[in-house]
Amino acid sequence: MKISAVLVTSLFVAAAGAITAILFAPDKGKKTREKLAKRGQEYKEYVVDNYNDLVETVAHPFENVVDQTERLSKKAIDKAGKLAK
Repeated sequence: MKISAVLVTSLFVAAAGAITAILFAPDKGKKTREKLAKRGQEYKEYVVDNYNDLVETVAHPFENVVDQTERLSKKAIDKAGKLAK
């Protein structure tokens, strides 16, 4: 499963969990809000971590393309230099 799909799914699950927790909360309002704030912070950290992983995953293939392009251009310059002699 792609990271972006996991990220979107986790956001929907988090929202559904928060709504369910509010509707069926056995605790008083202050305690429930504290729990929701803690849970929200955990989800925020999870989203940030997965976002960074997504960025790294997307950037990595482009780094390979840049490396390959540089190698091929050097190779082409060398061959052109040999042909010019």
